[in-house]
Amino acid sequence: MKRAIYLLIILFFGVTSCEPYFSGLDIKNEYDPDIETVMGDINQYPSLIGGAYNNWWHHMLGAYDGDTWILATNSDAFTAGAGNWNLQVYYYRRGYEKPMIPNSDKNAGFPRTLWYNHYSKISTVRNMLATIAEKGMVYKEDNEDRTYKVLANCYFLMGAFYTELSLLFDQCFLITEDSDIQSITADDIRPASEAQSLALSYLDKCIEICNTHNFTNFSGMMPSDIVGNNVKLRQFANFMAARAIAYHPRTKQEYSSVDWNRVKKYISDGLAQDVKATLPLQGWDEWSYAAASWPGANQWGRVGMRVINMMAYPGDPGAIWPLPTDFGQGQTLPEAQSPDYRLGTDFIYYPDVNTPTGGLSYDGYSKYSSYALKRFSETGQQSGEGDLYFFTKAESDLLYAEAALQTNETAKAVQLVNLTRVNRGHLNDITDTSTKDKIMEAIYYERFVECGYAYTATPFYDRRRTPIDKFQLTTRSFRQLPIPILELSFYDLESYSFGGEQERYEEYEF
Repeated sequence: MKRAIYLLIILFFGVTSCEPYFSGLDIKNEYDPDIETVMGDINQYPSLIGGAYNNWWHHMLGAYDGDTWILATNSDAFTAGAGNWNLQVYYYRRGYEKPMIPNSDKNAGFPRTLWYNHYSKISTVRNMLATIAEKGMVYKEDNEDRTYKVLANCYFLMGAFYTELSLLFDQCFLITEDSDIQSITADDIRPASEAQSLALSYLDKCIEICNTHNFTNFSGMMPSDIVGNNVKLRQFANFMAARAIAYHPRTKQEYSSVDWNRVKKYISDGLAQDVKATLPLQGWDEWSYAAASWPGANQWGRVGMRVINMMAYPGDPGAIWPLPTDFGQGQTLPEAQSPDYRLGTDFIYYPDVNTPTGGLSYDGYSKYSSYALKRFSETGQQSGEGDLYFFTKAESDLLYAEAALQTNETAKAVQLVNLTRVNRGHLNDITDTSTKDKIMEAIYYERFVECGYAYTATPFYDRRRTPIDKFQLTTRSFRQLPIPILELSFYDLESYSFGGEQERYEEYEF
C-alpha cells in the first residue's frame, strides 16, 4: 500500500512536455485519484514523507541522470573520461574554453531535470501542508494528537528543497501551501535570495517544533536513523539552514555579505554524525558519482587533478594541473607525493587508461587524471555493499570552523579544522598562533578533501564563494543555473544562460 500510494502521487504530479509545470496540478483525472482523494487520509502522510525523503536523496546524488555530477566537473572535484551528460565539457584544462550552459535546447537534461525534480517533491509536500490547514486534519498516535510530527518533517523537507533551489538557480517560483496554483504567472518568478528566505522560514518552523516537542520520528524516513527523533531532525535542519546562508554567495565579492553570527547560531547545533546509507538496503539502487568513480565501477569519473595538485608537495611532477596542451594519449604522470596522509588513503594512483571491466578506453583519463577515488566509493562494488554518503559530519564541523573564524573565535576554528587535518591528514601546521588567512586556507583545503566526494554540489558551492583566490572556480565556469528553457517558453520568456565567455575571470597561478 505504501508503494502504491507513493506511485500515485508521482504519476499525478508528472511533468508533461506541452504545458507549464504548475498548470496541471489541480486537473482531475478520471483514471487516477485527484489531490483531495490522495491527500484525504492523513494516516498515509508518513509514507508520502518517506517517499519525499528518498526522492531528495536520490535526486541530489544525481544517480543515473548525472545532473549534479556536472557540478563536480565544473568545480574540478572530479573529471570524466567519457562525454556522458556533458561531464567532460565543464572540466578545466589548459587551452580549452568552457562554453555556456546550452539553455536553448528544450530537450537538454541539464538543468531541466534538477528544476523539475525539485518541484515534483515540493508539490507533494506543499499539498500535505495545504490539506492539513484547509481540512483541519489531525494525525494521531495512541489516540494522541501528533500532527506536529507531520508538520516538522514537511517543514524540514520544504526548507531543504528551497535551500537547494536557492543555491543552484538564480531565480525560481516560490510555491507554498498558501499559493494559488491556478494563478501563477511569470511575475511569480523570484530571485534566489527570496528562495533562501523561504527556506530559512520553513527550517525555523521545523526547529521550533523540535525544540518544543520530544518525539520519535516515523520509521523509514532516512537511513542510519539520521532524523530518528526531534534532536536529530533539529540538528539536520540547523545544518541545512547554515548551508543556505553560507553557501549562497556566487562570487568571492559576495562572500563578505554573509551573516556569520547567524550561520554560527545554526551550525553550533549541526550534524552529530555522517548522513549515509549502509548498503545494500532493500529497494535502494542509488549510485553516487563517488561510487561511479571507484576503480571497480567502470570509472565514469576520476579525482580531479586540481585536488591532487593542492595536496602534493609544490612542483611535484606527479601532480601537474592543468596539464600542458601537448600531453596526449598514452602519457601518464608519475605517482605524486604529499605530506597529507590522505593522498594514500582516500585516493588511488591509477594511471591505466583502460577501466577494470575492459571495453572502455577513454583518452580523457590519461589526459586529465591519474587518480581514482577510494573513499566514499564502496558502493561501486558489484555486491552493492558499502557506505553511500550524502553529507558528512566533517562538512558541518568545517562550516562551524569557518563561522567561528569569521566571528573571532580563533581557538574554536583551529580545534574544528584539526579534527580532520590532524587526525586523518596527519598535518600539524595549524595552531592558535596561525594567521587568519592561513586558517581560512586550511578550512577550504579540508573542505575540498573531506566534503567534495559525497554530494557533488558541495565543492561547486565552495569554489564559487571561497575568498581564497587559488581555490576559486576557473575562468568561464558557470556559477549558478538558469531557469530551464522548457519552463521559460511556457511563459513566453527569453532564454538566458551562464558560463562561457560572459563569465571570464582572471587566470590564477596554480
